[in-house]
Amino acid sequence: MQKSEANSKNTVLAFGEVMLRLTPTNFQRVIQAEEFDATYAGGEANVICSLSMFGHNTKLITKLPNNILGDKVIRAMNSFGVDTKDIIRGEGRLGIYFLEQGFGVRNSNVIYDRQYSSISMATKEEFDFDEILKGVKMIHISGVTPALSSSLYDISKELIKTANQRGILVSYDSNYRSKLWSLEDARKFMLEVLPYVDIAFLGILDFINILEYKVSEEKNLEAKLTDLYNELFEKYPNLKYAACTKRVVNSVNNNLLQGFFFDGKKLSSSRTHDIDILDRVGGGDAFTAGILHGILSDMDSSQIAEFATCASALKHSIKGDINMVDLAQVEVLMNCGIENINR
Repeated sequence: MQKSEANSKNTVLAFGEVMLRLTPTNFQRVIQAEEFDATYAGGEANVICSLSMFGHNTKLITKLPNNILGDKVIRAMNSFGVDTKDIIRGEGRLGIYFLEQGFGVRNSNVIYDRQYSSISMATKEEFDFDEILKGVKMIHISGVTPALSSSLYDISKELIKTANQRGILVSYDSNYRSKLWSLEDARKFMLEVLPYVDIAFLGILDFINILEYKVSEEKNLEAKLTDLYNELFEKYPNLKYAACTKRVVNSVNNNLLQGFFFDGKKLSSSRTHDIDILDRVGGGDAFTAGILHGILSDMDSSQIAEFATCASALKHSIKGDINMVDLAQVEVLMNCGIENINR
């Protein structure tokens, strides 16, 4: 998976925190656990690693501690071929989150231990946007990053505006986390950056809870989404694409998953995938990466919706946050469905 340094004309950049994920073994709760599986990931990092798996030149911007854990993160990102040369090192620590994986009727649960993380203590002066954005054609950021600190709120906003001014595509995933910030703060940030966003990942709950749009209860989901996206795109004509998923939770270990992609004119939907779940975390990021790959590869709208949903479905079969599948594996599921052993 090693690749050369990011190409000077076609790099996708992600900005956000990378964390150490600790997962109790055998579906145990933290209070029971004596052993933890360790992986390294973060919302934006998950997306950029997946895009690298799909063959894109990629780059990650973050701040890491000046210790062996920071070194480990860089090695992990480099193993996917992600360019890490502009990552900042300095004071603070590596954020940690504990994932209690659910089973049956017991939901999964996340416990954050990320206060005083290096990225949350970053300042605007540490980031040279002129250098960072050289050769970049698209940036991706989520609502997790500005929620981490007041300085990251300002840095994220400035990065989005600067990229927009330079004609760089801006991808923004709402990715609302109630444990990180309030709906009011999430709404304030989204309203400030939407005029500069090209690709928005917004689901129906984002429209209702964050943007406070009115939703017709009489219509089905596809009709509701079509109305909401049309209203959003009318208000923000800079927007080019939007996407989201619908998930039906049969149990913690089995879901139905369907993806939607809006190209400014029509809403396309994927098939509904019935998925058994080994590890759900990162499924949304895998969908995001699939959408961005489809856009960058000039797929038609229906193909984009299906490719992204197949990528997300496959992620649910893989441990860890990052989607360890390449183009060929997604295309097999997309075109052939589930097959026997590939010999």
